Amino acid sequence: MKKLTPVWLLPVALLQLGCSRPVQGQSIEIAKDYYLHNVKERALESFIDVFHSSTTPAVKAEALSYMGQIAFEDNNYSAAFDDWTRLIKDYPTSKQAAEIKDRLTQMREVMGKVSSASISSTVAGSYLRNGDFWSKADKIFTIDASWLPSVELANDWYDKTITEFPGSAAAEIAYQRKLLTILGWKELSQYGSSYGVKENFAKYMPQLIQTFSSFEAAFPKSPYLQGFRYQIAQAYWSHKDWQSTREWLNKIVQAGEGQPSFYTETAKARLNKVEY
Repeated sequence: MKKLTPVWLLPVALLQLGCSRPVQGQSIEIAKDYYLHNVKERALESFIDVFHSSTTPAVKAEALSYMGQIAFEDNNYSAAFDDWTRLIKDYPTSKQAAEIKDRLTQMREVMGKVSSASISSTVAGSYLRNGDFWSKADKIFTIDASWLPSVELANDWYDKTITEFPGSAAAEIAYQRKLLTILGWKELSQYGSSYGVKENFAKYMPQLIQTFSSFEAAFPKSPYLQGFRYQIAQAYWSHKDWQSTREWLNKIVQAGEGQPSFYTETAKARLNKVEY
């Protein structure tokens, strides 16, 4: 006997067809939007979904790369390196694999954390927890940086970022952090050391000006330029170089092109009282 489909079920079937997944390209773009807006948990779920549902190697490689990145940012290093190792093994010709493969060992070294890989054996996990109960040792590597050239060592890494990823958001951040490093800091303890410009004005001030010039050339629209101009003016002011202080304060006013802002108005106020 022939089975008939009830008419009232047809709209439901059509509705189900209309609610099918978006195409793969749209799916990964949605996942990237979640990531861009810092909805990390939703982004990770979306990338995992894309990775397992896509049949396109390029899309799968991109999703796997993002999965590793999110895991790394969440300090889930074991998952991150598993994802990136799989990326290199399964999609060796992808641009993501090419970017990560030569740096994977290096990233393991600078990670500075003992592996916290997921333990599949319940017994093994219980043994580790029992050991951790008695051991109060930190589960990270520590480095005594006494008498080491901290400014130069930091800037070597920032320079690698700038050189290897020119024009990228990472390069812009590297420039900012390099400038802050050269501006320097002073440790708060009684015998704390000073670094950068705060330690040696004559040595580091030319480096600061040169780095700012490179930053301005590479990212002329960066919203952070005015802030760094003011930091440079302030460094000269602390050194009682009144002429250079005025020069950099006027650079801030000129860069504002007549539009009042926090830094232009602060610069104008300081110009009225420079010497002390």
